[in-house]
Amino acid sequence: MLRIVDHLVGRGPLRICAHVPRADGPGDLTGLRVLLTADVLARVVELRGRAVLAGRTGPRVPEADALGIHPADAEGTVEEIADALGGPPAVHLTSRAYEGGGGAFVRIAQARAAGETTAEGGEALAVRLLLLDRPYHEPVAITADDVDGAGQRLARWRRAVADWAEEPSKPLRADLVRTARDGLEDSLDTAAVLRLLGELAGDQDVPAGAKFETFARLDRVLGLELTREIGKAPADGARA
Repeated sequence: MLRIVDHLVGRGPLRICAHVPRADGPGDLTGLRVLLTADVLARVVELRGRAVLAGRTGPRVPEADALGIHPADAEGTVEEIADALGGPPAVHLTSRAYEGGGGAFVRIAQARAAGETTAEGGEALAVRLLLLDRPYHEPVAITADDVDGAGQRLARWRRAVADWAEEPSKPLRADLVRTARDGLEDSLDTAAVLRLLGELAGDQDVPAGAKFETFARLDRVLGLELTREIGKAPADGARA
């Protein structure tokens, strides 16, 4: 398994390349998962203050925009991407063994959906949440019920974050952020970050302002738009 921190050393931008496979029939989310993992990797590295340049081989994935995945800086073959990015990628993300050489590779397991689970809008970010809630190297299958549950979870968290934002600001939970950062830099452990946030949300001993700052900070990696309800009136049933 790739230890991300090993690739944070050096000067200049970190170049990465997502190798998107062709979809294996309806419901195949593997290509989307490859792009999502590359997006998370880029966010982790950028949070450390290093620029990232991203390339993509393979077909486009229309759902990527709805999931908040940043577009690639270059597309085409690995050689064309290396030329466009000013050097070869140091990290390759792929759903199968990478045989191109030149850099480390992260292997992404298959993801599949049963039924219509990738609609536009809020439901798409529920799919993002579900994929982040599983280790990227383990296969995952999601259902429409899973998406509904994840959408409700997002709604509760967003409403809670909006409520916490109304309270006096407090320092974020540095210990929790440090634990989350260590997991992200070691193995992109977004599932552990989500568990930490779930525990923090229910911790009555932590001030609301500290919860807000911690959620907002970690959402810079998760990309779930957890702060987007700030300043809005709560919808019926949206409160935690």
